[in-house]
Amino acid sequence: MTRAMRASFAGFVFPDRETPEGPARRADFAPEEVLALASRFRVDGPRGGAAFPKRGNINLHTFVVEGEREGRTEAFLLQRINTDVFSRPFRVMRAMVAWTEAQAAYLEEHLAAKATGWEPIELVASNDGAPFVVDDGPHGWSVWRMMKRIPDVVEYKSLGEVADPGERLRLAGEVGRGLALNADLTSRMSLDGLQPSLLGYRDTRGYFAQFRAVATGCVTREDAAPFLPADPEVAEATEGLYRLSDPACAARIKEPALQAYLERIAAAETFGCWLQDAVASGTVRRTPIHGDTKIENFLFDRITGRVRSLVDLDTIMPFTWLADYGDMLRSLCNVAGEKETDLARVQVDRDVADAVRRGFEEAVVEAPANELAGMEDAVRAIALELGVRFLTDYLRGDNYFRLLPTDPPDLNRQRGLVQLTLFERLGGLERC
Repeated sequence: MTRAMRASFAGFVFPDRETPEGPARRADFAPEEVLALASRFRVDGPRGGAAFPKRGNINLHTFVVEGEREGRTEAFLLQRINTDVFSRPFRVMRAMVAWTEAQAAYLEEHLAAKATGWEPIELVASNDGAPFVVDDGPHGWSVWRMMKRIPDVVEYKSLGEVADPGERLRLAGEVGRGLALNADLTSRMSLDGLQPSLLGYRDTRGYFAQFRAVATGCVTREDAAPFLPADPEVAEATEGLYRLSDPACAARIKEPALQAYLERIAAAETFGCWLQDAVASGTVRRTPIHGDTKIENFLFDRITGRVRSLVDLDTIMPFTWLADYGDMLRSLCNVAGEKETDLARVQVDRDVADAVRRGFEEAVVEAPANELAGMEDAVRAIALELGVRFLTDYLRGDNYFRLLPTDPPDLNRQRGLVQLTLFERLGGLERC
């Protein structure tokens, strides 16, 4: 792919309005409807339109389309942004454009980075030159984007899919290398106008405030008012997370088996907020982050096995790359998984952790020493943060990490205890 083939959205003015004009009304798309939407992008002769089998759990309307560009047949992904989750779709797209263009520009300017084989996501322009299409048809108001499908790649749901121990560690190292490349490629990206697509996300102080409000037994908005964020937009969007969804949930707060964990959370708040405080004070740089660096969002070359891209760009926001590193390693090093019911099995795979760190440190260029020194603490902090989020959600009645009919009723309780146990296995407060 040449630079000329990649659309430039420099100077594109995003709409001021950030909220949908109405809910989606239909969930099914006929093939002819998919292709009609695809024809609104700069692709000749779109055909196909089957559902993408690896579309994930959020943007469920993702379709595979083929077509021609500059005389070449290529495959594309046509995707509707799920505005039930991302209620500010133009904010999502503004960040995605900034991210992908920053990566493409960095690769053009740095031959060593270009030689890694990294391939940024490429957005296809609409017929009007926009990075998306707004549709207001029979399915309701929606925002669509089209991306080139990166060919000849493989992906993994977890390291557990890899049976060979040596290959598993090699892959862990590649994930670390991929995050380092990603951090370098976005290091020159402007943060002007970059806002979280999920209000309140990665607000650790907000998560601890939710915990305190729920543990206090807040039921009404008035009860929760002293705990709410100062930002009125964030307060409005997250208010329901600061109180019990049902007064009957107050009994959960008094469960004897939880008391020791609740005490640990209260004691760990200062440490838990250190990343957020370090960014606010300027101790570490404010950088763009991906926001969801699990292994399934990395793509690996089918032939060489080398990491090739990082996808799922819906949660880009300004924070610190240390949060991405912490979240990635937290998820990779827990040998038991996030739903384990026997907490004795929650252990840290030190070989995996070492492989990830080596892969990162051998590849990274644009990270200062003081930030590199905080990598282990970042892993502990994100494990603690996620434990607080899961357990708080259980206490208030599971109104954020919503349960499926097939899920056990205490799933978020167990998820929370797993992450808090992982925090302790990583050193807990003793390593502060």
